[in-house]
Amino acid sequence: MTPDNAEVPLDLALSLIAKAADESLCLNGLIGRFDDLAASIQCATPQQLMNSLFGSGKFTGNTVEYDDPTNSLLNHVFDRRLGIPITLGVVAMEIGSRVGIPITGIGMPVHFLCASAPTSRESIIYFDPFHGPQPLSATECQSLYRRLTSLENWSDEFLLPTPSRQLVVRILNNLKSIYLRRNDVASIRWVMRLRTVIPELAAEEHRQFARLVRSSN
Repeated sequence: MTPDNAEVPLDLALSLIAKAADESLCLNGLIGRFDDLAASIQCATPQQLMNSLFGSGKFTGNTVEYDDPTNSLLNHVFDRRLGIPITLGVVAMEIGSRVGIPITGIGMPVHFLCASAPTSRESIIYFDPFHGPQPLSATECQSLYRRLTSLENWSDEFLLPTPSRQLVVRILNNLKSIYLRRNDVASIRWVMRLRTVIPELAAEEHRQFARLVRSSN
C-alpha cells in the first residue's frame, strides 16, 4: 500500500486522467507538451517563470466556465491555455522542475496556490496562477482566502506544501463533483475507476461504483 504522502509524477498522473477521459490520447505526447513548453522559455527566478507562463495571452484561469470539466483535463488545458487553480499550479510545478526552478503546490482550501521553494537568501513567495503571475505574501494569501470564503477560520497550515498524491486526489474529487452535478454517468464511471486505485479511497469508491452500476441497469 502506498503511503498517503507518497510522491507521484504529476505529468504522468494528469496525463493518465486525461487519457481516461479520451482513450485516443497519447500519454507520451501529453507529457511531451511539458517538455516542449519548458524548452521554449528562458527564466532564472520564480517570478520570471510565472511571468513566462501566466497572464494575458498565456495560461490563465477560466473565470467564465469555472466548472467546465475540461479545466481539469491536461490536453484541454494546453490547447485552450485555460484551467482552474490546481491544474495551472501543476503547469507551474512541472515547467519549474524542467527549468531548475522548484515550485511547490500549496493546497489552500477553496483555492489552490503554488510557491517558490525557500532558500537561505529569500523567503517563500506565493503565487496564484489563476489570477496572474503576481507574487503574494502570506498575508495576501490569507486575505484571498477570506475574500473567497467569507470565513474567519484561517490557519497557517493552509499554506503548507501539498504532496503530489493529495493533489491528484483533489483533482479527481473536483471531477467527480462536477460530473455528479451534471448527471454525466459515463464520466462518473471513469473517474470512479481511477479513484478505486487509491487505497484510502478504494473501499468507499467500490461501494459507490456498485450502486451506480445497479442504478443504471
